[in-house]
Amino acid sequence: MPLTVKRRVQVTGGSTYIVSLPKEWAKLLEVNKGDEVTLELGSDGLIKIRPPRTLRRPQQRQVEITLSDGYSDAVFLMEVLSSYLAGYDTIGITFKDGQSELAERVANQVKSKAIGLELLDESDGHLVLRIVVDPTSISPQSALDNMIKVVKGMIDDVEDVLKGLKGKDVLEAVVRRDDLVDKLYLYIFKQLNLALQGALEPRALGMSGLAEAIGIYSEVKSLERIADQVVSIAQWLIEYQGRVSDSLGKLFSDVNEEVKRVIKLTGDIRPEAIRDSYEALHKFSSRIYSEYVKARSTGCANECYPLFDGMRRIVAQAVDLLEALMGLYMIRGASFAGADLATL
Repeated sequence: MPLTVKRRVQVTGGSTYIVSLPKEWAKLLEVNKGDEVTLELGSDGLIKIRPPRTLRRPQQRQVEITLSDGYSDAVFLMEVLSSYLAGYDTIGITFKDGQSELAERVANQVKSKAIGLELLDESDGHLVLRIVVDPTSISPQSALDNMIKVVKGMIDDVEDVLKGLKGKDVLEAVVRRDDLVDKLYLYIFKQLNLALQGALEPRALGMSGLAEAIGIYSEVKSLERIADQVVSIAQWLIEYQGRVSDSLGKLFSDVNEEVKRVIKLTGDIRPEAIRDSYEALHKFSSRIYSEYVKARSTGCANECYPLFDGMRRIVAQAVDLLEALMGLYMIRGASFAGADLATL
């Protein structure tokens, strides 16, 4: 059966345009005479025709994962999370005698990282995790806004510790908050995956079309990696017994200020501001290296390397974030007849 066909547009009644459906497609999609279909005009110029069966409640998707011998918790965690991200509603975990503790550990770790995934059934040799939250109950934009709030708070707390405004006890909270960032990142990842599979409409997620999916994913991935680097710095500060110089603390503050300026652009994408921040971040990369060279003469270069390296990586991820934002700006600007469609 061909997946692409050409049809001539017919006109009936002088004002109605008609295009016929291939018979094979109608049979496959269970479209019958008299059925009502839904037509949708996308900003990318595509016309989507949705048959009746796609409007029904989607079929529940299930997968079974078996815990094998010889692998660590991390391997099974990766496999279960992959199933969650792929859009499975029910994830069964089968295990042998003696593996019950392993299964429970994996299930608990998954629950701590996946929004809406709960343990609903447990019996001998089998656990069942099930999605209990509508994947559209939290929009990607709302989840992104929460991510931004948490990431900015994490960076600010590290800066305050470096300035001596807060004690090191807050750093443990910084490390814990990274779990929330991961949960929000994975939730958005899952939503985008479902949209790409056709299980969710882009507009239900606040997107004008699927073309935005890669840009949005790059955006949230950059934020998640920025949070990871902040955690690395926080963990180093917890163990570090020396004193961080004022100049190094000032450098982190300046980096923080510019990164937060970049993050703010996620809610107001402006090309001129992206260009300015892009230029500024590349200058920060050079400045961080210069400060590292200076630190060699004070003996701090080696023991303070995690801070230098963390700042360098934060700047690099902020650059990636800017590139994702510029990409989104270009995609939205390139939408088919976007200005005209927006007025419909």
